[in-house]
Amino acid sequence: MSSENTEFDDGPAPDPFEAELVAYLDGELDAVAGRKVEARLANDPEARARAAELKKSFDLLDYLPKPEPSPSFTTRTLDLIPAIKSAVTKSASAPHQTSANAAARSAGGNSGPMPVVSTSMPVAIFEGEGSSPVRLRARPLLRVAGVFMAVAAFALVGYCATAVARTYLFPTRDKDDEARAEPKADPDPRVIEHLPLYAVADDIAFVQELAKPELFGDEPAVVYDAALKIPHSDTADRSSGKHFDVLLKSFRAMPSARQAEIVKLDHDLHVKEPKERDRLFRSLEVYAVWLERLGERDRRAVLGAATPITRQRAVLEIREQQWTDALPAPHRKMLDALAIPTERAALKQQWKEEEAIRRDRRAFIRLHAEAFAANKSPWPFDTEAGRKDVVEFARATFKPDEQKRCRLAPDELAEYRRTLLVAERDGAWAWYGLTVYEFSKLHRYLPESDNAKLMMTELNDLPEVYTRALFKKGGLLRVKPSVIGKWPEFPLDVHELPFVKSLPPNSAQLGPARLNEFKPAVRDFVTKELLPKLTPDEKATLKSLDGKWPEYPRKLVEYARDHDLSVPGVTLPGSPKKWDATYGIRPGGRPPN
Repeated sequence: MSSENTEFDDGPAPDPFEAELVAYLDGELDAVAGRKVEARLANDPEARARAAELKKSFDLLDYLPKPEPSPSFTTRTLDLIPAIKSAVTKSASAPHQTSANAAARSAGGNSGPMPVVSTSMPVAIFEGEGSSPVRLRARPLLRVAGVFMAVAAFALVGYCATAVARTYLFPTRDKDDEARAEPKADPDPRVIEHLPLYAVADDIAFVQELAKPELFGDEPAVVYDAALKIPHSDTADRSSGKHFDVLLKSFRAMPSARQAEIVKLDHDLHVKEPKERDRLFRSLEVYAVWLERLGERDRRAVLGAATPITRQRAVLEIREQQWTDALPAPHRKMLDALAIPTERAALKQQWKEEEAIRRDRRAFIRLHAEAFAANKSPWPFDTEAGRKDVVEFARATFKPDEQKRCRLAPDELAEYRRTLLVAERDGAWAWYGLTVYEFSKLHRYLPESDNAKLMMTELNDLPEVYTRALFKKGGLLRVKPSVIGKWPEFPLDVHELPFVKSLPPNSAQLGPARLNEFKPAVRDFVTKELLPKLTPDEKATLKSLDGKWPEYPRKLVEYARDHDLSVPGVTLPGSPKKWDATYGIRPGGRPPN
């Protein structure tokens, strides 16, 4: 999620004077910069008109009605967000406690400063001063409904005014466009009930960006209980008549172009496949809560961005800074000691990946809580044959029993042995399955060959053209000692060395790259199972890569996965989609490094 490595499509560059004008109206410019803005305002009628529009739109944020939450609102919980210790109370919260809603206090005008926390960590919400978080309840659908209504109350305060303000701040359509886009009647009530969420989103593309891991896609409320559907309007608790009337009035006060955008966003969300729609809604809800808790300056930086692209940048920069500020003191010290930006970025990315693994494992427990309680083993460990197949696959591909050829790092090897021991002793196959699944993503395998000359794991195994280049160009020093003796890590490492690109096209390959060079089980699989399912284009692509290593075997494994097939001895036995559905917390499982 590192901002250093995140790129966005270029959007229209915002006017530098626009940012200065916003800062001037906020009282954030120093004396010198303020005088420059005042001088331009004195001499530029268009600048004065712009300042008047900005002032008017900012005033709307303060004077829009702030409705009271419904009577039952304080009994709801944000149960999808695990609790953390809050600076608001002195009482300690126990692990796995979740938050009770504090939106009633927020809507009443108490907007005290929120503690800065890691964006990968949830925020504990309390019913009142000195109270403790409410414990997790057992009814997930009620929890999901609580998330939606809690977010609606958070977002209600000022968000409808934000929609109006945005149009005044950055008008994008002329009057003719507005006339063409103007709705002839009030929209579906569903649009009005979701208005607090829609008001802070630009369009469906913006919401899809929010759902990416580097923004809000990795948040617990998005990742946890992903199989559940959010009850939208028809099943969720409805707003009271007073709340609905206030929302409807706010919607009617918006420019017609903005009304049309909101109606289109609602349509674009609801035509999505239900699972994807719910994931996008979750991300939008988390974004709305996060936005409500920002300080005034950061919130205006996000809402006042000139384009969706610059708004995304602003969100990402703020989240990155929050995450860094919330690091433990020893971690911050380690980070500050690194002067090279790329090294800082790599270390931060490592910590974030470790956080994601821990978060996914907690989500895995939640997903299979009932099975764990009943001491049941998930697929494919629910049969003796399934357990045997997976254990044999792991031993053949990870090689945990071979000291030199073992493909697992020392800590991974210890974890593998521990989970296998517990599984065989106590029947806890779920954890073993999760461990094997994660390692299969981190340590991708490639088909082997019966020909020992094509199974290169040592320097002496390499073709002469490679060894000459290694010694001549200093490449020998670049070969990682940790990969020597390991397949396919060793040939893959050699293949990535810079000098390989300068070798003749017909240089000897570093592994099996033709169908007849694979082991019999793989040849039979490709001929009888994979090829009949490939499209003509896929067959043509595979044929064009014949003889190229590692391109040919990689494409073969990729196509097998696309068609939900398992390559014998290469990928986990059984349906890849079923593995992802059972052990991959996020859609498609955790992507490889």
